[in-house]
Amino acid sequence: MRSPKRVTRVVTHKSLPSCPVGLNLENLCERVREYLPSLTMPASRGRKGWCGCLQNAEPPEITYCVVDQAGTLSLQALTPTQPMPAEDELNVKFLELVDELDLTPPNKAAMLSLPSEKKWQIYCSRKKDQEGVTDLSHLPEHYIERVQALAMLQYPTDSEEEVRSRTRQLDGLKTALRTQPHSFVLRFIELDGLVGLLGFLSSMDYTTSQSSIHTSLIGCVKALMNNSNGRAHVLAHPTGINTIAQSLCTENIKTKVAVLEILGAVCLVPGGHKKVLEAMLHYQKFAFERTRFQGIVNDLDRSTGVYRDEVNLKTAIMSFVNAVLNYGPGQENLEFRLHLRYEFLMLGIQPVIDKLRSHENETLNRRKRYFDIFILFQDHIDTKSATAMFDLLRKKLSHTSAYPHLLSLLKHCTLLPLDYGTYPQHWMLFDRIVQQIILQGESGDNPDISPLRINVKEIVHL
Repeated sequence: MRSPKRVTRVVTHKSLPSCPVGLNLENLCERVREYLPSLTMPASRGRKGWCGCLQNAEPPEITYCVVDQAGTLSLQALTPTQPMPAEDELNVKFLELVDELDLTPPNKAAMLSLPSEKKWQIYCSRKKDQEGVTDLSHLPEHYIERVQALAMLQYPTDSEEEVRSRTRQLDGLKTALRTQPHSFVLRFIELDGLVGLLGFLSSMDYTTSQSSIHTSLIGCVKALMNNSNGRAHVLAHPTGINTIAQSLCTENIKTKVAVLEILGAVCLVPGGHKKVLEAMLHYQKFAFERTRFQGIVNDLDRSTGVYRDEVNLKTAIMSFVNAVLNYGPGQENLEFRLHLRYEFLMLGIQPVIDKLRSHENETLNRRKRYFDIFILFQDHIDTKSATAMFDLLRKKLSHTSAYPHLLSLLKHCTLLPLDYGTYPQHWMLFDRIVQQIILQGESGDNPDISPLRINVKEIVHL
């Protein structure tokens, strides 16, 4: 997707160490900002910056970026040394360059509307990058073969050097997916590179899943999803998001953080929110957990013993939780947002969040505050008290035609067997059906898991 030539000096934030960063077509847009301020992506959803894994709203960039205090990379403009061609020829060349940038339609149109002098300046800059010598000259076929070969190998328990070697190979693919031209990514997808990555993720042994090999492999998926075509293919894959979610079953903090960043960003993509909820349900079964999100809340509560790792993990978790609550159907549907928030509250997340203050980390506190601002209307009563909730229902329905149906429902509930054996599943079924009735949209679509294929509106003749 992007040119391999690197710019090695980046002006970083004062609180972060200066580091060399590979920079190519991925950051060519940053270079254009000095000519075109409007090129930055608009926050079309009206919210921005609260979720650490979501840097932009359209499309979400699944990464953390090191930038300067102004929010952009400091680059010097290149003065062309070659004469500018005729306008028609220049437009053809510049269009080929823009196609490689994988921009959204508004940004692509903005690039194409630049003055001819600026187009030629950017084009010459790109060609200058291509003239450099690069170690990213391998074709997609090479990387796919390496991924397939690595997937067949067991973890080398007696050789740390072999672990580092495998990690470096995957890091090479990650860099290529981020810096090579758009055509490289397309070719990688066409040759079933995504299938190879997902196959490796789903088949790795336990020891490999705890190692840096797993972290680098997730990094490859993350880099692929930063490309619009790569993201579309991952979302279209029948088990892609489920396989990514399985990678939460590791003790490697960096791997968990990367997975949570991906899942949080997918919540912004149309149709992605429900895929994330389904993936968490899949992970519940995969990890043999009692409920979905149980592992997320447990990780939020536990201590790793290393302050930086602990803060990074807890920040990523709170960013993910906020993405689940704020995006998808919950963006417009209050009932759905309350439904998901209550699910987290039932897992005991509130006292866990209250403990986060002890870290005295502003970023973490900011994530926590976004969860706190959503106050349930049920918070005026004790939602853990069956008596309090029944009294509320009785007051609301006692003088309505719905009251006899409430009594009938309660009478039939008393006929159910006691809570032993397989009988609790009946109550779980009731719970899920009521949730489906509350959340189902006007057209019969279900934003969350649905135990029955029913159209509530048709059944009750509303």
